[in-house]
Amino acid sequence: MRNRFSCDGVLSRAAWQKAMAVFGFLLFVNSGIAWAQTKSLIIAVEDDAAPWSLADGTGYANDVVVAAFRAVGVDVQLRVMPYARCKRMAISGDVVACLSMSPAPEFAGVIELSARPLFTCYAGYFYNLNKPLRIGRQQDLSKGTIVGTVIGYEYPPSFEALRQRGVIVLEESPSEETNLRKLALGRVDLALLNYNEVKSPEWLISRAGVEGKVGPAFRAGMLKSYVGFSKKNPRGAWALLQFNKGHRLIIANGTLRRIGASWTKRLAKEKPVRGR
Repeated sequence: MRNRFSCDGVLSRAAWQKAMAVFGFLLFVNSGIAWAQTKSLIIAVEDDAAPWSLADGTGYANDVVVAAFRAVGVDVQLRVMPYARCKRMAISGDVVACLSMSPAPEFAGVIELSARPLFTCYAGYFYNLNKPLRIGRQQDLSKGTIVGTVIGYEYPPSFEALRQRGVIVLEESPSEETNLRKLALGRVDLALLNYNEVKSPEWLISRAGVEGKVGPAFRAGMLKSYVGFSKKNPRGAWALLQFNKGHRLIIANGTLRRIGASWTKRLAKEKPVRGR
């Protein structure tokens, strides 16, 4: 009887210890979640991608991200910086996330993109009106064509393939406006810019102050731009879940549509302010 009681006691103690271990783990996880929910997230955003993201922290994409997190009760602070740094800090885990990012091989294992894109755009070539093009599609570009691009930007796979083959030679700048001005001065053969219904080619040309000097040519392809969440940041996975949930909510309740309409109306009324 004593031995059986002793064995039963050992089993009970082991079960109790296991239960306490599970309880401790759950307490740790829940405490971590509670801590994460009470701390504001720092999201890195580009400083020169108007009207999606502007130097003053405003912009269509910025508004969407803030609204999505607000919908699930998460406070967000936007840290404005050049895109190349934004991307680098997200990859290294120094920030929770960066926007706006498009799919690229370099993100494998280090960046997870949001479930839905913030916006979809075209990557299109612009040319100098004083140098009419003799081609009408990207695949007919001649070897050694110098194309103005933005430092750190992702571009369509078809463009990257031409770059790797030496058909396209990159001339990188901090912004798309700078590339348009280079194009107007004849310093590059073409400039590759991202645009859509919110950020039109005409708006870009006007913002750069090169009306009558450059114009849109043909497209390189389509891009979807997302919030890229860092897999190395301890709050990255949690922030991704919160954003995806909030993004669904603002789509369903009409907030996303209202943000888009507001920016479209604003851009139609105001004259573009020249960038750098």
